[in-house]
Order: sequence, then structure tokens, then C-alpha cells
Amino acid sequence: MIFSNLFKTKVNWQHKDATTRITAINNELSLSNQEHLTILQGMVVNDDSDLVRRAALIKINNFISYLSASHDNTQDKVKQFAAEKVHQILSSDLDIELDDKEKQNLLAQQKQHPLLNSATLEAWFFHEKNSEIIIALYQELSLRKKSAQFLVQCFTQKHELSFKQYLINQIDDIKILEKLIKKASEEQIRTDIEAKIDAIQAKLDEPIKVNKQAQLILAKLQALKDIADYGTYKQRKIKLLKEWQDVASQFDLLNSDKVANYIDKQTAIMSHLDKLFVAKAENYQQQIIADKLAHDKQQDKKAFSQNLNQINQSITTAVFSNENLDEALFHKQLSQLMDDIENSTLNKSEQQSFIAEVNQLAARLEKIPEIAECVSQATHLISKISHINLPSNLEEFNDKQLAYNNWLTSWKVVEQKTLGILPESIIESQKQIVSTWKNGLKPLQSQQKELFFQHKKKLQDIKRLLNIGKYKVCFGLFKGVTETISLLSAQQTLQLQRDFEQVEKRIAELSDWESYIATPRKHGLLKAIKGLVEKPLDNPNEQAVKVKEYRKTWNTLGHADESVDQALNEDFNKLCEQAFAPCRLFFAEQDELREKHLKHRQSILVNAKQLVSTVKESIASQAVDFKQCENQLNHIQQQWTNGGEVDRVHYKNLQQEFREVIKPLKVAINDFHLNNVEQKNRLINQVEALLDNEDVYFAIESAKKLQQQWRSVGFAGKSQENILWQKFRTVNDQLFAKRSVLKSEEKSLLAAQQQNFETQLTALNDNLTAASSEQDKPTLLTLSSEVESLHQEVKQKAPTLKGIISKIERTKVLIEQKLSEIDKKFAQQSWSSLFTVLTEMITNQLTMEELKHHNNFSNLTNFWQKRLTEYSKVTHQAGVDERSSKTLIIEILSKSDSPASFAEQRMAVQVKLLQQQMLTGNDIDLSKELADWLLLGKLETADLPLLERLQKVFINP
Repeated sequence: MIFSNLFKTKVNWQHKDATTRITAINNELSLSNQEHLTILQGMVVNDDSDLVRRAALIKINNFISYLSASHDNTQDKVKQFAAEKVHQILSSDLDIELDDKEKQNLLAQQKQHPLLNSATLEAWFFHEKNSEIIIALYQELSLRKKSAQFLVQCFTQKHELSFKQYLINQIDDIKILEKLIKKASEEQIRTDIEAKIDAIQAKLDEPIKVNKQAQLILAKLQALKDIADYGTYKQRKIKLLKEWQDVASQFDLLNSDKVANYIDKQTAIMSHLDKLFVAKAENYQQQIIADKLAHDKQQDKKAFSQNLNQINQSITTAVFSNENLDEALFHKQLSQLMDDIENSTLNKSEQQSFIAEVNQLAARLEKIPEIAECVSQATHLISKISHINLPSNLEEFNDKQLAYNNWLTSWKVVEQKTLGILPESIIESQKQIVSTWKNGLKPLQSQQKELFFQHKKKLQDIKRLLNIGKYKVCFGLFKGVTETISLLSAQQTLQLQRDFEQVEKRIAELSDWESYIATPRKHGLLKAIKGLVEKPLDNPNEQAVKVKEYRKTWNTLGHADESVDQALNEDFNKLCEQAFAPCRLFFAEQDELREKHLKHRQSILVNAKQLVSTVKESIASQAVDFKQCENQLNHIQQQWTNGGEVDRVHYKNLQQEFREVIKPLKVAINDFHLNNVEQKNRLINQVEALLDNEDVYFAIESAKKLQQQWRSVGFAGKSQENILWQKFRTVNDQLFAKRSVLKSEEKSLLAAQQQNFETQLTALNDNLTAASSEQDKPTLLTLSSEVESLHQEVKQKAPTLKGIISKIERTKVLIEQKLSEIDKKFAQQSWSSLFTVLTEMITNQLTMEELKHHNNFSNLTNFWQKRLTEYSKVTHQAGVDERSSKTLIIEILSKSDSPASFAEQRMAVQVKLLQQQMLTGNDIDLSKELADWLLLGKLETADLPLLERLQKVFINP
């Protein structure tokens, strides 16, 4: 009765049945009740059932509880479950979410006492979003995983900029940074990485730079020995020593041996230079003294010249302004200047030069009144010439040039008398007048000179024509010479006087013979024109030309006898009119035709204006077709060329207007051509640059793109298009010729490589044929490695050798097949040995020591040797039907048949198994299932049928 009451008052969470305790946890205990919470925490730690402990943990559902259980719980399954929950909480977004403070506390504890394993930390790291926590996790993980691969993985999978920047700051390896820059997707990160690489490279280059600078400065110091000038040597030496001090301040970047070597070299060089230049240094000092003396002389000369100029200017000013001179003061100044000159550093000749100038100034002081009078005369001369205008033609030239020359003579006389004392204003005025007259007379002087040579040539021509009998022309030429010879200067006239007098005499003699010669010639020409009137020519143009020739000849005949000259001229004019009458009708018709041509050309001009206007609009809208525009312009120009003759008066204006109208169009087309020429020259330069590119195939692809661009460029003009194309084509041909040569070389190299690969593959296949047994597996593995290496080498060096690659891949398949067969055979032997051992264990009740000495035990894998060792420690019996159910599970998982008598039981097990697989999603491991089957309990003779069923599953399934 007492025990009955005791059991009635006992609560369910203390019930001996684990299922009842789990139900109580879920339904009776509450987290809001502190007592219940304490009970749950105690059950997690002390309950006998791992399921109850897990249920209590799930009920509490607290991260701290999970974390504590994962380390301190006495049951392994609970620890494993709690660790998985901790892993899930930190690596996923479950209902339990830690805030940043909790995470930071957890990390602080982790540093003191590791609570989380690497897998959990890594999962938390890749799930975390807070940059500070990410960095802290990375610091913890990096202590365990120090590989560059893990760093690159973290950089790639985490997208927080602050974390990536932290990683960049931690890395000093350029190779790793170069890997990261390929993975970086953010522009800022790429920029930061590039800056870090540059900084590291700069730091690495610093010792190299210091080495180069030190070597260069030493070389420059060594080269100072070849300098001849000591001053240059001294300047360069000071500069180089300053540079050496700057470099020496960076010697801490170099090792001590190298620094000592550099210092020794510098010391030796400087010692050698000091010995070498000791004599030159003394000479240099002497040169400095000489230069100073020369400088002092120059300064004295400058001072004496300034004093002399100042005294001279004072005298000049006093004379010009008509002031009273203090001669005593000037004599005193000159006397002082004389003493200074005599006591100066100048040599005797230089002193004498300045003393002469002083004496000259003293002489001027004595002639002040006379000089003043000359200054007045100079002023008068300036005024006088200013009133004379420059000549504007040759008629005025001779007289005014004579007046100017007389003025210059008078000026020189006055200038000499002034002894160089003239006011600057008068001197400037005189220079201005001389410049003006020279520039003004120069064109007329050239014109007069040209006229002189013309007259000289005409007189020679007249003499020559007189000698050959062409008298008529001589009269006109001589008349021209007579009219203009007075424009020449007296000197030029004197030079021509002899020839002029000779020609004048001959012309006077010929004038008496003119009428005697002209009368019969005019009668003859009159008869000829009369014949042309009576029998006109068939071609009106030829008739008109003939009339004009007769008229021209008539005009050259001169005068006939006075009694008949007028009558002959009237008869000739009358006959010319009659001879020209048939031409007038023809020319009238030609005038009508020219009028039609004029209208036609005007219409062409209108069309040209319309075309230009249309093209301008197209250019403004950037839709102009220059090819069509050029065709239209050529068509209009052809129409204009074939437009026929028009009157000369109209044609000139029309032609000018037509040129002006089409000029903008020609300019636009020309600019278009020039632009195309420039583009095509640029393409030619680009393709020529490709000739120097070592990557011929890249150059070929680039050239093809340039060819496409060439096609898109317009016409470059008739004069340039073909030249440019031939040049572009020639360069392309050279480029493609290089590719042909390269292909030929590559083909030869490829053939040699293929032969080499074929030989290697044949040897490997021969070894493969010889290896087939289980003992040859190491050989097969070695062959597999060698074939894979050969495969990679072929793909890298000769990617076009598809045939050999296919053969290598077939060889790889054969090796894998043989290895698979050996592994399968070994597995069958291993399983056969296992079931033989298990059968004998059941039948003969073998101990572990006996098992270890069994023949088949050594054939087992390490896995099964360990499992059998574990089995030897099992003392309990398997539950009722437990082993049978496990056998059905293995048969179901392996898709093997079960005895028909177990059909109903197999169905139930299969349904339950399906539900578990849906919940867990774990992969199937038959070896583990068999190990679990073995460890269910001690095997008995009744288990032999089950063992036979399992043997069918694993051996020859």
C-alpha cells in the first residue's frame, strides 16, 4: 500500500520510461517556471537516456545550453547533437539568433578556452555579416589554416569591403595579391590591391635602386679623371659628393658587406682624384687671379667710358642750349679722369686710348663757339631737307636725288666741324631723314636701273635688226628709246651715248628709203586681197584669218609715195571689207549658237547651285553621301566642259562664277578625301606596327580587324586611293607571309612532338598490356599517373593533336577499367574472407586471439579488422527480431531480394526506412549498416541463415 502511494505521487519527468519523460518535458515542464528550468537543465546533464537529454535541450532551446552540452555532456550522442545545433545556429538563420555582443563574448571565450571546432568556426565565418566579427573569426581561423588557398577563398566568398581591405592590409606577398586582384569585383578593392602591390614592389625595389645609384655615382666619380678643366671637375665633384651623401643615408637597406665595399671604393676613387688634380688645382687658382684682373680691367674700362660719355653729353647739352660752360670744372674733371686712367690696372696701350679721348674732349672745350655755330648750321640743314618732298616718278627723280646728294655733302662738312658734339635729337633726325630718303629713292633707283638695261637692250636689238634688214620695226623701237632716254641719270646716259648716236645716224638714212620700198609691196598685197574677194575660201574661219594676215602685213609696210599712199590705203580697206563679208553671216550664226550655249551653261550653273545647297544641308545634318556627291559633281563638270562655246565677254564671268559655285563642293570633297587619306595612313601605320609583334596570330587577327576598318573608310581620291591600297596590301601580304612561315615551323615542330608523344604512349601501352593481376596495381597506378602527365603535357604543348589526345584518353579508360576490375576482385575476396571468418566465429566460437591468427583475418581491410575487434568486446544479446529487421534493411538498401516469407515484414520495414530517409537525407553506406548489424549483439548459430542472406548481398550482388 505504501509503495502504491509512492508511485502515485511520482511525477512523469522522473518516470523510468524514457518516452514518458520526453512527453513530460514537452507537455508538463515550462521554461517560464524557474524550478522547471532547473529540472530541464539537470535532465540534460544527468538523465540516463540520450533521447531524454536531447529532448530537454530542444525544450530549453538556448545557445548557451547547446554550447555547454557540446563540451561537457557525458553522453557522446548528446554532445554530437548539441555541437550540430551550435553549428546550425552560427551558420544559418534559425529561430535562435545571437546579437553582436553575444558573438563577441563567445569569441573572447574562444580565445581563452576553445569551445568551437574549426568546422563550426568556418561555417560561422562564411555566414556572418558583421565586419568586426568576420575579422575576429578570420584571425582565429588563420591560426589554424595558414594556407593561401583559404585566404583566397575567404576573399572570394565574403563581400564586405572592410573585411577585404583588412585582408589586403595583412598580405605582403605579391603573388597572393595578384590572385586576389583577379577575384576582386569591386573597383575600390582592385585599386587598393594595386596600390598595395605598388607599395610592396617599391619597397622591394629600394635596395636595387640604392645599388644602382651607388654604382652610378661611383662610375661618375671615376669618370672625373678624364675632365681636363679643373673648374668643371670641381663643380661636378661637389655635386656628385652631395649625391653620394644622399645615397649613403639609405645604406641601411643593404647588407654590411656591400656597404663596406662601396665605402672602400669611394675612398679609393677620391684619393686617386686628389693626387691626379693636385697640379691642376694650383693652375686653377692662378687662373682665378687672372680672371679677377681681367674683370677689374673690364670694370675700369666701363667706368672710364661712362665718365667720358657723361662729360661729352654735358658739353653737348651746354652747346645746344646755349648755356655758359664752367670750363674750369670740366678741366678739373678731365684732369681727375686722366689720373685715374694712369693709376688703373689697364696696360699702356689701353691707357693711351682713353687718354686720347680725354685730350679730344679737352680740345672740344677750346672750340666751343665754333662748334655752337656748326650745331646751328646742322639744325638749318635738317629744316631745309624737311621741306623737300620725295620724288614720286622718274621725271622728278634726277633733280631731287641731286638735291639730296648735295645735302648729304653739306651735312658731312658740318658734322666734321662739330667734333662729334651734336645733340642726340639732331642726330636722330638726321638718321630718320637718311632712312626715309634711302627707302623712298630705292624703288625709283631700281626702276631707273631697269629702264637703263631696257634701253641698252633695245639699242642692241635695233642694231641687230638693221643688220638683217628689218627696218620697219627699228623705227618704232628707236622712237620709244628717244622718248624715255631723258629719264636716265647723266652717268647712265653717258654710257649709252655711243650706241644711241650710231643708231640715230642709221635711222636717219633709212627714213629716206621707206617710201621707195613700201609702194611696190603695197601694190602686190592689194592684188592678193583682190584675188581673195573674187575667189573666197570655202572655210569662213580660214577666210577671216587670211584677211587678218593681209591687214597685219599691210600695217608693217610703212608709208608709200605721198601721191598714191592715201588711195592705196582706201582701196585696201574696201577690199578687206568685201573679203570679210562672207564671214559675217557665218559669225552671225555662230553668235546665235553661242547664245544657246550661254543659256545652257546658265542652266548648268543653276543645277550646280542646287547641288551645292543640297550637299550643304546634308553636311549640316551629317547625312552626306560623298561618293554620290562626287559623282554628281563630275557629271556637272562634264556637262560644263561639253557646254559649247560662248562669247568671250560672257564666258570669263560664267567660268569664274561656276568655279566659285562648285568651290565649296570641291573643298568638302577634298576634305573628305584628305580625311580618308589620313585614316588610311593611320591604318597603314597600325598594320606596319604589327610586323614587329612577336605574337603573329594576334597580329593577324588585328590585321583582319584593320582590313574591316579599311573597307569602312571612304574613297581617298584618284591620286591617292590606289597608292594607299597597294601600300596597305603589301604590308598585309608581309604579315600573312610571316604567318605562313610560322605555320610551317609549327607544323614541323608539331610533327616532331606528335612522334615523341606517340613513342611515349606506345611504351605506356606496352607496360599496360603486361599488367593485369592484383599484384600489378602499383604498376597500374604509376602508369595512370604517367598517362595523366602525358595527357596534360599534350594538351598544353599541342592542343591541336586531337588524334593523340584521343588515344591517350582511351589508354586512361583501359587503365581505369583494369584498376576497377582489380578493386572489384579485391573487394569480392575481402567480403568472402569476412563472411568466412564470421561463419567460423559462429560455428567454432573463436576468440579474438584465434581470429588474429586465422588465415582470412589478414585479408580483411583495416575497417573490418577494427569492427571485429569491437565485436569481440560485445557481451549482450541482440533484441528479439532486431537482427532480422536489420537484415531486411540491408537487403532493402542494396535492392536485394528477401525470402518470400518475409514479404509483409519487409514492407513494414521499407515504409519506416523511407520515412527516416526523408527526414535525414543521409547517404547509404552498406558497410556501416553491416557493421551495425554485427554489433547488435553476440552472434549465435541461429544467425547463420541471416549471414547467408547477407553474403548474397555483398558477394557477387
